[in-house]
Amino acid sequence: MRVLLSGYYGAGNVGDEALLAGLVAGLRARGLGVAVLSADPGATSRMHGVRAFHRLAGLGPALAWAGAVLSGGGGLLQDATSARSLDYYLGVLRLARASGRRVAVYGQSLGLLSPAGRARVARVLAGVPLAVRDEDSLALAGELGLTGVLVADPALLVEVPLDVAPPSRDGPVVLVPRGGQDALNSALESLALQLSEDGVPLAAAAFHPRQDAPAVARLAHMAPTLEVRDASTPAAALRALSGARYVVSVRLHGCILAARLGVGFAGLSYDPKVRGFLSQAVAPAFQRPVDERALLNLVRSAPPIAEHAALHLTRLADEGLDWLAAALARRRVPR
Repeated sequence: MRVLLSGYYGAGNVGDEALLAGLVAGLRARGLGVAVLSADPGATSRMHGVRAFHRLAGLGPALAWAGAVLSGGGGLLQDATSARSLDYYLGVLRLARASGRRVAVYGQSLGLLSPAGRARVARVLAGVPLAVRDEDSLALAGELGLTGVLVADPALLVEVPLDVAPPSRDGPVVLVPRGGQDALNSALESLALQLSEDGVPLAAAAFHPRQDAPAVARLAHMAPTLEVRDASTPAAALRALSGARYVVSVRLHGCILAARLGVGFAGLSYDPKVRGFLSQAVAPAFQRPVDERALLNLVRSAPPIAEHAALHLTRLADEGLDWLAAALARRRVPR
């Protein structure tokens, strides 16, 4: 079967590209053909070795190619940032169903949703195989009258380059900011200043360069010895966390890729999807206003990752793809 993936792909966000890499590898390993709807089809084809269609202009040809359409993963089904974004992702599902394609929603977080958004998601997803990546989303699905299963983010399955070093107590503390989250980024800056004065090696990476590069530049200004690391591809992002002592991330996939590498990490949470993953991973979570003294003490101690939780999440991600392959083979959702 040929599966078309609909998500926030080709937009320069390495977290979504890591998620896509895990999905592509997992679906191909299960004998499925893969193509992707992308904001930049050429870049997506080069990075992932897949056929890619423009997410707008190429939608018709993409649906003609596909036997099934998969919405996900990521935080697509929300209208807190843009109602137009929700319109698009639900619209792809409606077009797929209208053209007789199998559909599924996979590896997503649900929400935040307005009352109108909740009603639309409930209507479009009725009867659609649904797998979400955190407990809060599973609970919200139930509130909307939807039946879902719990999986884990496919980025946990991304291939690790051979040159990525294991965690090291002598390595740097790696900081991953997020553009637009000034209060949380300010806490990272305070942390960087104090750790720099302590002589702790530091590094930072922009997981969405267009959004995050200014925040990384401010961290480098606060701590002149800080090493700025490339994170422009999933492999580069994994290398950015290579040999780390500890990771502190505002970005969700800074936490997820740290878990993939077995590096201890803490998250500064701006969104339910971040809190959801940190809870599943049994990892420290800080919310606004950040207790900067507690964060500093935590990072100085650099506790190891909760290995049992990370292993459980990796198994959940792998088993979720088995569920997905079976769901796509088993059923066609009525129009």
